[in-house]
Amino acid sequence: MTKEKINASVDGRSYTAEVEADLNSKAHALFGSGVGKSFLQYLENITTNIHSSGLGIEHLAHFEGQRWIVALLKHRTEMGRKNGS
Repeated sequence: MTKEKINASVDGRSYTAEVEADLNSKAHALFGSGVGKSFLQYLENITTNIHSSGLGIEHLAHFEGQRWIVALLKHRTEMGRKNGS
């Protein structure tokens, strides 16, 4: 039995090339156009336009986590677009 090659992913985990391509394809299908694209823009707007003065470290860490998730969705969407072309 041969092992499939495992690749480091943008999310810090490891997947086979097939799983990685599948995740990117799904992200592109969901967020690449139409309502999904508009919703992803909304998420980006509410997570990047935050006034951080006076916030505690817990709040800043929470907001940074939100930004990371949105950036991950955007990256996977773009990778899905590139691989689908």
